[in-house]
Amino acid sequence: MNTLIPLLAFVIIFVAIIVGIVMMTRHARKLERERTMALKSSATMLGWQFAEEAPFNYLPNLQQFTLFGEGHSKQIKNLMTGETNGVKAALFDYIYTVGSGKHQHTHYQSVAYFEPRHLNIPSFSLRPENVMHKLISALGYQDIDFGHRPTFSSKYLLRGTDEQGIRNIFSDALLGFYEMSEGACTDGGGNQLFIFRPGFRTPPHEAQTFISWAESLQRLFPRFR
Repeated sequence: MNTLIPLLAFVIIFVAIIVGIVMMTRHARKLERERTMALKSSATMLGWQFAEEAPFNYLPNLQQFTLFGEGHSKQIKNLMTGETNGVKAALFDYIYTVGSGKHQHTHYQSVAYFEPRHLNIPSFSLRPENVMHKLISALGYQDIDFGHRPTFSSKYLLRGTDEQGIRNIFSDALLGFYEMSEGACTDGGGNQLFIFRPGFRTPPHEAQTFISWAESLQRLFPRFR
């Protein structure tokens, strides 16, 4: 009898944990289904096309951009595609996993994509700058700063192989936009731009607002004819 009570308690706890995991999984799936349906409605209101899932190579050259070089198990979901002010555009959920086993973590990210005509820019990656970036920058890790814009330089880590070319495209208007947009991230190169906020998935009812914000940023990049 003395041995049955601890065993029974263990079984009850184990079953409760399993039931809890199943319920949490079902709830998460329900929320994802609701998100998909809401984003599909947003796409319809914009007059854009919608796909629940898309192959990773649906958009060209993804492997060349910093965001898509991280992790594994990469997925593109809830893909909305269309045009805004004559520019080919998309909004999608990007999902990827870093680490493995007990140490793995899955990231969910809304990404706005633009493919403007006559855009031809050097490849670059722009991220909010953290303490670690500042430390390794002091040891020679590349960080393109602008002496006349200390606010931008203190907030962001800007990197790319063609430093002078990158400096040429970052006008005062573009630098000012980033200064006013806390946490804005951008990967760009050629005629492609990916704009997002770290760890942020836009609520479906704010999808159009997010696209408009990102579209106003991409218009500040210079076009070359």
